[in-house]
Amino acid sequence: MKRFSLIFLSLLLVISSCDSTKVFESNYDFEENSWNLDTIPTFEFQIEDALPKNVIINLRNSISYPYQNLYLSYTLTDSLDNELESGLIDLQLFDQKTGKPFGKGNSLYEHQNKVLTDFTFPHKGKYKLAIAQYMREIDLKEIASVGLRVEDKN
Repeated sequence: MKRFSLIFLSLLLVISSCDSTKVFESNYDFEENSWNLDTIPTFEFQIEDALPKNVIINLRNSISYPYQNLYLSYTLTDSLDNELESGLIDLQLFDQKTGKPFGKGNSLYEHQNKVLTDFTFPHKGKYKLAIAQYMREIDLKEIASVGLRVEDKN
């Protein structure tokens, strides 16, 4: 009986911890926490339905990141390389007055920024989102990773 209860509780924990809104999530880790200007991570993902989605950029930076913000540019393309959306994002990583870091973490801070809200992809199929740092530094230090999350609107 105890064994059955333990298995049941474990199964319940696994089921409840599933992220039911996630369609796609992947991160690109930078070597030595340095984002080279020529490195443009591109994430390829599949859309299976016509429901609205949120497109979110994930970022991890260290407490030693030398700037208050980070400029990113993104381009969303379909399977035929037609550009659907593009833009420039100004991510605020530290409070301008206090210098206190935003995001979750201690020495490494995680940020999520919605770039497209309630976005309806034009058709089922493969899509790509490319993300570039737009700080115009050859090697932007103290950036651990950048990533993409696509989720169903909840």
